Amino acid sequence: MAGSDEARKKLSGIKTCPRPCEDGTVNILLSSGQGKKLPCPILVPGCHYGERTRIELDRHVAGLMADMGVPLRHLENFPAERETEETAEARKWLARGFLILTGGTGKSFRAALVLREYLKRHAANAFGRNALEAVERVGNSVVWCSATDMADDRETASRAKRAPLAVIDDLGGESDTPAGQAAIRGVVLKRYDMKLPTVITTPLTMPEIDIRYGNRMANRLTEDIGKGGMIVGCGNASTLNMPDGETGRISERSGDRD
Repeated sequence: MAGSDEARKKLSGIKTCPRPCEDGTVNILLSSGQGKKLPCPILVPGCHYGERTRIELDRHVAGLMADMGVPLRHLENFPAERETEETAEARKWLARGFLILTGGTGKSFRAALVLREYLKRHAANAFGRNALEAVERVGNSVVWCSATDMADDRETASRAKRAPLAVIDDLGGESDTPAGQAAIRGVVLKRYDMKLPTVITTPLTMPEIDIRYGNRMANRLTEDIGKGGMIVGCGNASTLNMPDGETGRISERSGDRD
């Protein structure tokens, strides 16, 4: 135990990168003469190993999201992300209850950003050797689907009911049929009852959700706000950094209006 305390104290005293490395470790020499190889505490953007590992993790997460069906335009636009007030607010969601992204521009893109951060948080040590495996285990249990897919496909709706995290994109964009509405209600109410974290993007206001899907579903979503759930109104500001003079063209090409 004394050796562990001494090792922790020496690690905390490392304030600059001790040496170039290939595995993200540092050698600590204890007073007993014993040497210990421990994870380096200085893994920062300027560190060769840390930067290489961060890029690898980001690429792996993007690959998982593509496999889930997250639109490629969102993944391609991650490097051009521009922090907005709405995006900062969405980042405060702690994956409890419902996060409802409603209103104008960039709802689906913000949902993709939230999902990316959710996945990366599950790599307890982003620089550890098990980070990719940890993220993959979580990613394989996440469902990203459109409301249209849920309304039209029973299997998709079934998976969305029980996934540890589900992203329901474009609620209200599905065909307005009794069967479609019933499928949507079934998924949302089941996830509410099981307290499963859910991200919903929709152009609908809460009164419009009440009219379309019924009072029970609207009430559940409203009750969840403040108990872990959040509603974030998305304005018309672009979520992307645009080169001068190309704001409109990039917005339309990227699908940033969704």
